[in-house]
Amino acid sequence: MEASEPMQTGANLPRVGGYNRAVVLDAVRRRSPVSRVELAQATGLTNQTVSNVVRRLLEAELIRETGQAPSRGGKPRTLLSLCPDGAYAVGAHLDPDSTVAVLLDLSGRVLRRQRMDTATGSDPEQLVRLLGRTVNGIITRAGVPREKVLGLGVAVPGPIDSGRGVVLDPPNLPAWHQVPLVDILGGATQLPVVMDNDATAAAIGERWAGGADRAGSFLFVYMGTGIGGGVMLA
Repeated sequence: MEASEPMQTGANLPRVGGYNRAVVLDAVRRRSPVSRVELAQATGLTNQTVSNVVRRLLEAELIRETGQAPSRGGKPRTLLSLCPDGAYAVGAHLDPDSTVAVLLDLSGRVLRRQRMDTATGSDPEQLVRLLGRTVNGIITRAGVPREKVLGLGVAVPGPIDSGRGVVLDPPNLPAWHQVPLVDILGGATQLPVVMDNDATAAAIGERWAGGADRAGSFLFVYMGTGIGGGVMLA
């Protein structure tokens, strides 16, 4: 039997509208084109909650109506699909060998990519500011409205303090000691910045992009300048 991709389920509480919006948007991304009824079944939300969330997503131009499903005797269901150009995000991977920054649309398609050398012995703050300029540059060259860029996600070698946004003492980056990467990058790009361990981020990316093929539990092994791993449990 083919495994189906696990879905997050929402909560029918007014105060978690932001969470429900993320759940419904992700369901549309995975299942496009999809009807409101199918979204309610997939997310566990009531039809009314789904209708309210869908209305807000349509107003924000993150999704769009793309036709109707064949009628089964009743009123045809309106189908919804993702608007890839409704929002964008930037991702960066800081590795001791090289650093890569990419600009993606809402569907996850890479629009721009730039690689730069990681000078492990250089001043970490200078390198992070250079990454910030690189991020600003790929956004500008892509012609993407900056207000549509949701934020910047950075994958870095551990150990890290994700709560404070600080890179602690990665063994393959000898000059890096207690570097406040999130604060520096946020100041350089004026974007919200989140940071995670590179192996953890890679495992999450496999689950996000792998669809049904990554629906179950799996072990991810990252082999770069260093070796890391992550375990995803279904």
